[in-house]
Amino acid sequence: MKIMYNPSTCNHYGVCVEEAPEVFSFAEDGSLMIQTYDVPPDLEDKVRDACMMCPTQSIQIDEE
Repeated sequence: MKIMYNPSTCNHYGVCVEEAPEVFSFAEDGSLMIQTYDVPPDLEDKVRDACMMCPTQSIQIDEE
C-alpha cells in the first residue's frame, strides 16, 4: 500500500493525524508531513480510515 497526497487540496484539518499519527503529522510551519509513503502492513487499516475520513480527499491510497 502506498500513500498518494495532494497538498494543493489539503486544508490541514488534521483528521489523518488523529487517525494515524504513526504516519501523518504536522510540521512546525503547519504543513502535513507524511512519515512514509510505503505503509507498513500493521498500519494499513489506520491509513485506510484516515483516507476515508479526509474531508478534502487529499489523501488516497494505492493498494498495489
